[in-house]
Amino acid sequence: MKKAKRWISLLMAAVLTVSLAACSSGTGTASQTTSAQNSAADDAASGTTTTGGKVLTLSDGELEGGFDPAGFALGGWVSFARLCSAPLISFDNEGNEINETAESYSVSDDQLVWTFKLRGNAKWSDGSDVTAADFINTIRRALDPETSQSIYADQLYVIAGAEAYHSGEGAWEDVQVAAPNDKTLEFHLSQPCGYFLKLLSLPVYYPSKEGVATNDDASWATNPETSLCNGPFMLTDYVEGQYYTVEKNPYFYNADDVKLETITTKIINDTQAKIAAYESGEIDVATGLPDYIETQYEGSDELTIWNMLNTVGIMPNLEVEPLDDVRVRQAIALALSRDTIAASMGANYEGSTTWVPKYMLSNTGEGYFSEEAESFTEDAGQAKSLLAEAGYPDGAGFPTLTYTYPNNDKDALMAQALQAQLKAVLNINIELQAQESEVFNTTKSEGSFDLLRYSWTADFDDPINYLSMFVSTSSLNFNHVNDAEYDDAVASSNTALDQEERNTYLHDAEKILVDDNFYIIPVTTMHYIGLRKPDITGVTYDGTGLTLYRYADRG
Repeated sequence: MKKAKRWISLLMAAVLTVSLAACSSGTGTASQTTSAQNSAADDAASGTTTTGGKVLTLSDGELEGGFDPAGFALGGWVSFARLCSAPLISFDNEGNEINETAESYSVSDDQLVWTFKLRGNAKWSDGSDVTAADFINTIRRALDPETSQSIYADQLYVIAGAEAYHSGEGAWEDVQVAAPNDKTLEFHLSQPCGYFLKLLSLPVYYPSKEGVATNDDASWATNPETSLCNGPFMLTDYVEGQYYTVEKNPYFYNADDVKLETITTKIINDTQAKIAAYESGEIDVATGLPDYIETQYEGSDELTIWNMLNTVGIMPNLEVEPLDDVRVRQAIALALSRDTIAASMGANYEGSTTWVPKYMLSNTGEGYFSEEAESFTEDAGQAKSLLAEAGYPDGAGFPTLTYTYPNNDKDALMAQALQAQLKAVLNINIELQAQESEVFNTTKSEGSFDLLRYSWTADFDDPINYLSMFVSTSSLNFNHVNDAEYDDAVASSNTALDQEERNTYLHDAEKILVDDNFYIIPVTTMHYIGLRKPDITGVTYDGTGLTLYRYADRG
């Protein structure tokens, strides 16, 4: 069970997401659900419950995955965890560390042993203590070679013995994570890891109650009686495919600063239905909205915009002629007008020439990582010259290539713009192939493409999240980059003890990946558009740009 398991799990999760839409089972009947939804809508309009507590109604699309940090922890888990879970350490959107369940930590001089001291008042929503064993419970279940469904298990491989156990070649007893006592958690790493603290934001490093959270029956995670929470809120109601409700957790270590009493998240898949629900007062927050909302609400204090840690690019198949020639890949990259492409997709898109997201913070703590990079410059004239050098003057003799992309409106607009620009500048023909998500994922994983739309949104806020996927052993390396110099730069960044030194290696790696070899061709990034009622205050953002309502207030 190697790292490819993560990709297989992603495919399975996509199938699961589709199947969930057809289900209606849950903890309430249809009449109870309608009553609860109507009640939530009434509360949303007033911002209070009938008992006077402050409430908030959010919206989300169909929940991907589940609420178990050791399981299919996709988008559904992220939405839930932002409300109900507290990791050891987190980061805000300025890169500052926040002590959460861990009140302090220390690291050995060789950076191989990380020791976390848990808060004495860290408790679950049933009043029991959060212990080091609860963190180990998640790790053990995520690595279990027989029962694990985790898509992030490979992110535990920095722990000595973890990879061997997960692959079925080692024993759990050899995994070097320990609990010297209930409030002390120790990680022994196989080698120094300069981004270890950033990994703690991944679900597999979150706690799950020992003796309650198991791999035997996933239903514990959505049952309010067993879904114990150590964050600001706790699960009180869950109706699959319709909504879930959380209430203030009185045992949260910082409960005095939590102002809201109840938050309901409604599942609304249709964008227009979401906008209508917001405008009618049924929900207080609507996210993931189309770009015309930005124009429609321009100047309004209801409009919320924040930068996504996301990059969309073109992945060339290095084993397909003539894409095996770096001059051809470079010609394609330089021929594009990214601002024009972004404009065709919508006001919330902008061009990008870096694979690491344009708005990811630098590890030095000052500015963006992309601002330190020396990226390539678009140049139609040079693009034509490069193509001629490769043996295709003005596109003569160049074979027709196929660009494969997911079948959705935005990716279709990008595909059409790419096709038109490459024809106009290089006089080469690109056929467009739209595929439904399951077929597209299969095409990607099998490497059966010429040019492929490749997109990544940060799991955690460190450049390594974008660069590690192209090392020769990565299961996400779909175009089979095999560059020893690149592998060495990434490996050196992983073991560098100083963040400035580490940044140097990371920039070296990105230069090899993009500017020297064009193994991936960045095209766009985007910002996120949402609407939020103006009486909601105290909203914050985490290191990946996600919205946090843990200390929000109303009125």
